Parts: sequence; structure tokens; C-alpha cells
Amino acid sequence: MTRITAAELAPRIDLAVTAVEGVRECYSARPVVARAFEHVADVEGSLSAVDDVPGARAITVCIGVSTQDDSVAVAAAVATAARGAGGDDEPATVRVRVARLVAPAT
Repeated sequence: MTRITAAELAPRIDLAVTAVEGVRECYSARPVVARAFEHVADVEGSLSAVDDVPGARAITVCIGVSTQDDSVAVAAAVATAARGAGGDDEPATVRVRVARLVAPAT
């Protein structure tokens, strides 16, 4: 199986994360410099940060969860979705940053 690159994986993770029940918002987990460059170049980038490190991937996702949802369960589901988005057997560590939203999304 062909290894999926970080650039190919990030948009897949974005789609997988937005499909998780309980995720109300998704935020960029990527460095400010990368986002600024994309803004200047008028290119749309991914929200997920995927770093290839030897032997594994490091994935970071930032989500918003309402006060009515179980943030631990939602974060666990997001981590599972992020790991499964690649479709390959590459090991990955996933960090999910959770922001608690005061008002539920309308």
C-alpha cells in the first residue's frame, strides 16, 4: 500500500473530524506562519496539523464541543476518526485540543 503524505492526509482528517457526532466547531491546529502564508498566497489549507516523524505521524486537531456534550467521549471519537482517515497502517499519535463552547451551535 502506498503511504499517504501529510498534505494528502490533512484534508481527509478534516472531513472525518467534522463527521463526528458532538463536534460543533473545528479550528486550525496549524502554525500561524503556515496559515499566514496561505492567506497571502490565497490558498486554502487544512485545519488539521499532520507532521511526519520517522516511524509515525503526529496529528493535532482542535475542536469545539458544547457544554451539553461529553467532551472526553467526543475527543476519543475524533482521535479514532483521525487515525482511520489515512486508510494505511501508519502508526499515529493524535492530540485533540478541546474548547468548551458556552452556547450550543444554532
